[in-house]
Amino acid sequence: MRTAIAMAVLAASVPLAGDKAVRARDSEATMSAPVVLRGSVADRVRLGDAESEAAHQLTSDGGSEMQMETIEQGQLTERVTARSVAAGGRFTARLQAAEEQPLTLQFRELRPNDAWGAGFGFRVYLDGQLHYVRDPASPDPGGGPYSSFFLETRDPEILRDGWVEVTVEGTDAEPAYFSDIWSYADLTRMVTRQDMRVPDRLVFVLGQDYLSDELFRERLDDIKENIHSSDRVGLGMGFLDYFTVRTGAQMAANYQRYLRLSREYGLPFAIESTADWEGTPRGIPDGKGGYFGDLQYQQILWSPQDQTGPDKDVYVNPGGETQRLTDLLGEDYEQHYGLSVPNIWGNTPWLTWRHPDLNAYYERKANESLEEVGRLLSELQRQGEAWRILPFSTANESVYWSKRSGIGVADRAYTEHNGGVERRDLYADYNPYTVAAAAEDGVTLDPTDGLSDAEKAWLYKNQSHHQQLFADAFYWGMPRERIQVIDGRLVYPKDMLRHNIHSEIYSRMQEPYYSGVFPSTAQGVVERARPGAQYISLNNYNPGGFYHLQKLREFGRIANPNLESSVSGHPPDKTLLLRQAYVNGSRYTSPYNWHVGSAAEWINPFVDDLMPWDVVHDTEPDGEVSGQIIVSQELTAGELRLANRIDARLHRDGQPAPLRLTIYNAPDKTQVVAMRHLAASEIVADGWVAFSFPIVELERGQTYLVEIEQLGDGSPAYVFPTATGSLLYRVGLDLEAERDRSMVITWRRDAADAIRHVTADLTPGDTDAQHTLAAARRALTEHRYVDAYRLAIKADAQRLPVSYYSADGTSTLAPFPLTVQSGTALDVDVRTFQPNRELAFAITTYASGRVDIAVEGFADRDVFVDSKPVRASRDGKITSFRIDSVGPARHDIRIR
Repeated sequence: MRTAIAMAVLAASVPLAGDKAVRARDSEATMSAPVVLRGSVADRVRLGDAESEAAHQLTSDGGSEMQMETIEQGQLTERVTARSVAAGGRFTARLQAAEEQPLTLQFRELRPNDAWGAGFGFRVYLDGQLHYVRDPASPDPGGGPYSSFFLETRDPEILRDGWVEVTVEGTDAEPAYFSDIWSYADLTRMVTRQDMRVPDRLVFVLGQDYLSDELFRERLDDIKENIHSSDRVGLGMGFLDYFTVRTGAQMAANYQRYLRLSREYGLPFAIESTADWEGTPRGIPDGKGGYFGDLQYQQILWSPQDQTGPDKDVYVNPGGETQRLTDLLGEDYEQHYGLSVPNIWGNTPWLTWRHPDLNAYYERKANESLEEVGRLLSELQRQGEAWRILPFSTANESVYWSKRSGIGVADRAYTEHNGGVERRDLYADYNPYTVAAAAEDGVTLDPTDGLSDAEKAWLYKNQSHHQQLFADAFYWGMPRERIQVIDGRLVYPKDMLRHNIHSEIYSRMQEPYYSGVFPSTAQGVVERARPGAQYISLNNYNPGGFYHLQKLREFGRIANPNLESSVSGHPPDKTLLLRQAYVNGSRYTSPYNWHVGSAAEWINPFVDDLMPWDVVHDTEPDGEVSGQIIVSQELTAGELRLANRIDARLHRDGQPAPLRLTIYNAPDKTQVVAMRHLAASEIVADGWVAFSFPIVELERGQTYLVEIEQLGDGSPAYVFPTATGSLLYRVGLDLEAERDRSMVITWRRDAADAIRHVTADLTPGDTDAQHTLAAARRALTEHRYVDAYRLAIKADAQRLPVSYYSADGTSTLAPFPLTVQSGTALDVDVRTFQPNRELAFAITTYASGRVDIAVEGFADRDVFVDSKPVRASRDGKITSFRIDSVGPARHDIRIR
C-alpha cells in the first residue's frame, strides 16, 4: 500500500554543478561539520521521515513525494517511510562526511509489493557530479522490497568541508523509492573496528544418517586431502538427519556418532534436519488408525491434462488400506484432480503444509531432537567444544508438486499412470486443510476457473508457512548456551544457535507464479529465523537470482543450506554460486550430492581466489591512444559473470582531470550497466587505475562497451597504452569489498531483530536482561552493530531460567545472591528469583563430590533440596548449606 504524505516544496530546483559555496542553501550549509570518527557511520537520513529530512536540509521538486509503505515478505509485514522520485522529480539531502577519509554512501531502495518487476530509473549526483545511473531499461528483478547499492569517493572537493550533497533525480514515469541513505567514514575500517568480518563455511553433506562410517570417512578423507580452506572460508561436515522418522534413542546415537567423526577429523558438524524426502513420515502411525502419509495429509493437485479419474485417484497406505480421492474431496472432486504419486522418488507422497495433526507431529519430533541437542551442547560447552555444532535450518524445502508448461517437478512416473499424457501444467495445493486455511483468510482456492490475483498471492505466501513452523520449533526448542564461570568471572555467550536458524526454502521458480520476479527465496523470510534458501541463480532455475540474494541480505545473515551439485555439470556454474553467496554475506553453504574426486574442481577456485579476474588484456604495449577526451573498448564477458571493478592502464600527459567510466550493455550504448566517477586526485600519474562500481552481473558471452571519458573543459590529459589495437584493461570481482558491505547490512538487521526477539521473550522478573537490552538499543542507535547484537545475546542469556556452567572452584552467580563452591564441574539453572522471598534453582553435578552453597538475604526462609527440608546455617544475612552429590546427579533447590 502506498500513501503519499503532503509536504511543502522547499526549493524549486537544485543546481547540479558549480562551486560548493554557490550551492549553499543557507548560512548553516557552510558551518563547520562535526568531527566524525574514522571507521564509523558519519550520518544517516531516513527518507520520508519529516524530522530526519528537515535535519538534513532536504529539498525536493517535481515528482518527488514522501511515502509510507506497507511491505510484505514471507511472514513479515513492515511499515516503512520512504521518498519516491519519478521523471521530472528530484530531491537533495545534505549528509556529514569526514575530511580526508574515504566516503562510502549506502542507498537503500524500496520496491512496494505491487511494483516488483517494473522498470524504473534514476541518477545520483554527489556535489553536482554524476556518480550513478540506474537505467530504466533494467527491470526490477523482484524477490523482495529492499536492496542497497554503495557509492565510494575520495574526492577532496567533496570531502573538504565535511559534508556531501546528495541529489537523486528520477528518469522514468515509474517511481524509484528510497528509505535511507547512510554515509560511512572509511567503511573498511569500520568493518574492522567493529569486528564484523565473519568467515564463510562450506559444510559438506556426507549423506543420510543411516550410511556407514566407512562411507563417511571416504568422503571426509577426500575433503581433508583435496578441498582447500582459508581464514576466510572454513570447512565443516553435515549429516541428513531424518528426525521425523527416528526415535529419541536413535537420534542420540546418531548425534554422538557425528561428534566422534567431528573429533576424528577436526571439523565442526551440522545436523541437517530433514522432514521431507526420506524424512517424510509416511509410514508413521498418526494415532488415529492411519499414517502420516495417508491421503488426508498429502498435497492435492489439479491439472487440465490429468485424466486418471476416480478409479486411479487412489492411494494404498502402509497398512494396505485403499484411500480414494473422491472420498476426501467429496462433491468438489472432478477428474483433473490428482496426486503426487506415483513418482520416481520411491513413490514418496508430497505432504501438505496445513494439516494440524501433521504439523503437531513435526513440532513434537523437533522437540525430541532438540532435547538430545541440548544434552550434546551442554556436554560440549563443558569441554570447551561448543564450536563443533553448526547452525540449523528449517528442515523443509517448501516445494509444491507443480509444473508449468512442462517445467517443474519430475512427474514422469505419473505420465504412465495418466495413460501416457504428461501433466504439463500442474497446480498445487488443494488439500481440504489448505483450502480451509485460505478461506479463513478470505480467499477461495479453486483451480478449475483459473487463479485470481488473490489466490496467487495466498499460495505464494503459503510457501513460508512451514518455514515459520520449523523456525518457531527450533527457536523455542533450542537450548540457550550457558553463561560460563571462568576463574570466578562470568563469560556470556556472544552468539546462540537459536538466533542462527536459517530458512531452507527452494529457490526455483514454482507455483503459483512460475516467474523469476516471484522467487521462493522471498518466502524464506520469517520471524525468529535468519534468511536462507536452497539457492540456485542459474537462469533455468531462478532468473535474477543474484539480485534476489542482494535483497535477501537486507533481512540479516544469509546461508545456503543446500547447494545441489547436480544443478550443473559445468564447474564454473557452481563456483559462481559460491561467489554469489559469499559477496552477499553468506555464513555457510552446504554442498549436497557432491562427488568424491571432482568437488575440488569447482570449490577450490572459489576458496583460493577472492579477487578473480575475468577478462584480462595486459601485455606489452605496441601503441597508444592519445589526444582523446573519450576512449572506448569492447569486451566479451567470460565465466566470472560478476564484476565490481575494471582497471585500466594509462599515464598522464597534461593537467590532472577527473574521469568517468561507463559500462554499456552493447556497443550501441542502449543501456547503462555500471558507472564510476574518479576525481583527478584519485588517478595515478602512471599505471593501473581501479574503477570500482556497485556489483553487477555480466552475461557470459555478451559483448559490452566500456567508455572512459575525461570530464571538464581541459585539453586531453591522458594517454592510454594499447596492444594489438586494444586498451590494456582487466575486469574483476573484489569479493571482500562487497562482502564487507554485506556485513554492515546484515549485522545491522541481525542486531535489530535480536533485540526485538529477546524483548518479546522477557518476563517481569528479567530485570538484568531489560537493562542489557537498553544498552543494546543504545549501541544500535550509535551504529555499533556487533556490540548491539552481542548485548542482545547477553540479555537472552540473562532471561529466566538463567543457566550457568562452572568448571570448579568458587562461583558467584551474579546477579543472584548465590555462591556455589565445588571441586567438580557443575551446571546451575536459576528458575525463580524474588529478592528475600523465593529462590529456586537446580544444580547438576557430573561427578561425586560436595557442593557448598551460600545465599544472601533469605535469613528466615526454609531450604529444600529435592523437595526435602535440609539444615542450613545462618551467619547474619548469609544462609549456607551443602549437598553431597553421588555421581552425575541433578538436585532441585528451593528457598522460600
